[in-house]
Amino acid sequence: MPKKSIPLHYLSNDSGLGISLHRIDRINRMNAAHMDAHRDNHGNFFFQEDGHARLMVDFREIELKGSGVFCIMPGQVHYPLETEGSYGWFLGVDMSLLDEHHRAVVDEYALHGFPVSLDAAQADLLMRSLHLLLEFYQAPSQYGQPVLQSMLKTCLGIFTSLFEKEILQRTVQTRPSAITSQFRKLLSQHFKTVKSPSDYAGMLSITSSYLNEVVKETSGQPVSHWIQNEVMMEAKRLLYYTDLSIKEVAFGLGYEDHTYFSRLFRKVAGKSAGQFREEYRRQ
Repeated sequence: MPKKSIPLHYLSNDSGLGISLHRIDRINRMNAAHMDAHRDNHGNFFFQEDGHARLMVDFREIELKGSGVFCIMPGQVHYPLETEGSYGWFLGVDMSLLDEHHRAVVDEYALHGFPVSLDAAQADLLMRSLHLLLEFYQAPSQYGQPVLQSMLKTCLGIFTSLFEKEILQRTVQTRPSAITSQFRKLLSQHFKTVKSPSDYAGMLSITSSYLNEVVKETSGQPVSHWIQNEVMMEAKRLLYYTDLSIKEVAFGLGYEDHTYFSRLFRKVAGKSAGQFREEYRRQ
């Protein structure tokens, strides 16, 4: 049966709080290329206590070795590639549960998307906190929702503090980098309907020329590049993971003229949309 959309997995909300928490037992070896590629309507926080795992997130391979944490945002298409001796934790969270600071950190982290390695003390603290959250999660009537909510906030705080430390080590937060981050967040929310640099500049209450200047300074590419990049990433997802026609993909991304979309795709990707679909599906 033709696939007309990328599978969307919804959060299991047995707790009534908007989270799903699972302990992942040691997986001795699994080669799972292209298995169950999907999106989620929630954030996924992973904590690997030890082992080796590889996964694909939006055509980018992520590798976790040893102890580390990683986050996948709602809407990102992902699937496991291979795991060996991997074990740890999975925490699915309705992103509306994150407070303003935690959400800002996770949004910034998502722009980079690197796994964060943990030392023994960091791993031990997170492990003990998740064990306690799991105890509350499995018996919500015994402890009550307020206790569960407090422990969830503690665990999310540990995750985001680990992401924040890594971000600070890798980047220097200046006004231009802050504006670039704000632009990239707006872009991820509006790329299907807003494709003009001047519109994004208006949302940020700055001029189009200044937005382009700071984005190019901090990222090496102009605003138009990132708009095209965001649109083309979603186009590649739909071409690879669904059976939508190229015309349907174009319309879904806000292009009334599908021939213009096809020319743009070839310009950005270096090949036609049809060639991309055929070549990647052969791999």
